[in-house]
Amino acid sequence: MDTDMGRATGPASAVRRYAVRFDSDVVAGPGVGSGLGAWLLLALVADQAEPADRALLEEELGLPAGEAATTLAALLADPHPAVTTAVARWADATALTAGFADWAVPGAVEDGPLPDQAGADGWAAERTGGLIETFPLEITELTRLVLASALATRISWRAPLEELDDGGLGTDAATARHLVVRTAAAGPVGVIAPTTTSGLTVVSVVADPGVPREQVVAAAHEVAAGLASPRLPAAVEVVEDGHAWTVSEHREVRAAFQDVVEEWSGWVPSWRLTSQHDLADAPGFATALASLARYVSPEEQPAETEARQAAVAAYSATGFEAAAVTGMGVRATGMPQEQEVLVRRIHLRLDRPHAVVAVALDTGRGGAAWHGIPVFTAWVDPTSG
Repeated sequence: MDTDMGRATGPASAVRRYAVRFDSDVVAGPGVGSGLGAWLLLALVADQAEPADRALLEEELGLPAGEAATTLAALLADPHPAVTTAVARWADATALTAGFADWAVPGAVEDGPLPDQAGADGWAAERTGGLIETFPLEITELTRLVLASALATRISWRAPLEELDDGGLGTDAATARHLVVRTAAAGPVGVIAPTTTSGLTVVSVVADPGVPREQVVAAAHEVAAGLASPRLPAAVEVVEDGHAWTVSEHREVRAAFQDVVEEWSGWVPSWRLTSQHDLADAPGFATALASLARYVSPEEQPAETEARQAAVAAYSATGFEAAAVTGMGVRATGMPQEQEVLVRRIHLRLDRPHAVVAVALDTGRGGAAWHGIPVFTAWVDPTSG
C-alpha cells in the first residue's frame, strides 16, 4: 500500500494527497465534501495561470499544470461508470479583459455564457441526479466568471446489510470486507467495506479514540488507496481485543482446511449528511481566485471572489449515494464614475401584424450544428380579436 503522503508522483496519488489536506482543512466535524471536486477546478485554473501563481497551484495539485489539465480532460472523457462528472466554465466574456479569449479549456469542459441563478441551480440538480438542487454560489448581475464541478454517485451493495434493532447496520463476511490494517497515519485501524458490483468501494475506517481527526482521515485515504491497488494491504492478524474490536474463541467440529477459521462481523451506522463549505481558505483557492480576478476589466476592479462547495452523502442498508457541487466565482465591484451623458428615449410599437422567429444559437454547451437554424416561426396580429 502506498503510505507516502508527501509529494505526489502520479494523478491518483496527487488527487489523494490534495484530498487529505482538503478534508483536514474543510470537512471539520460531521460533514461531507469532495477534494476531487475542488482539485478539478484548481487543475482548470492552473493551466492558464501566470508563472508565479502556476507554481503555487502546481504545488497544491501535486502535478505540473499541463499534466493536471490532461488528467482533468481524461477524467471527463472517460468517466467512471459509477460516478457522474461534469466541469463547466461560464463567463460574461464581453465584460472581461481581452486576455480571457486566450484561455482555451479542454473540450469536455462545458463552456458557455453565464446562466442566471435558476439556470445554475438547474445545472447542479441535473448533474447530481437531484441530490443537490441549489448551486452553492449566488449568480448576480455583477457576476463575470464562474467555474463549476459536479460529482455524483448512487450505488447499491451486492447484498443489503442487516438492519439491527439498535438502529445500526450489521455486516458479515457475506456482505462486507473486514480488516484491521496498520497505517502510517493512524496506526492500527478497523475497516469495513461493503461489497458492491459498481467498481466504487466505500471504506469505513476507525482509529484509536486518541488519534486526531486529520490523521484518521489520512488513514482512510491510505486504506482506500491500498484497496484500489493490485497489491492489497496486508491485514494485521487479530488475536486480542483492540480499540474497536473484540475477540472471542471457542472450539467446534467443522469441515475446514485451516486450523484457525476467522468469522468477521461488523456494526456500522446508517447516516445522511449535508454540508456547505466556504473554500476561500481551502488549499490552493486563494491563489486560484486571484488568478481568475485578473480577467475583470480595470473599470470594474477591485473584483470580489468566492468559492463554495455543497455536498451530501447517505449510507444505508441498501447502498451509498453522494454528490458535491463546487463553484468558484468572480464578481465586479467597481462603480462607473458619474458624468454628463446624452439620454435618448425611443419608443417602438408593434401594434400591427408582425412575424416572430425563434432561432438556435451555439452557446458552447453542445448543439453547435444548430447555430442559425430557425426552430419556431409565428405570425402575430395584435389587431385580431
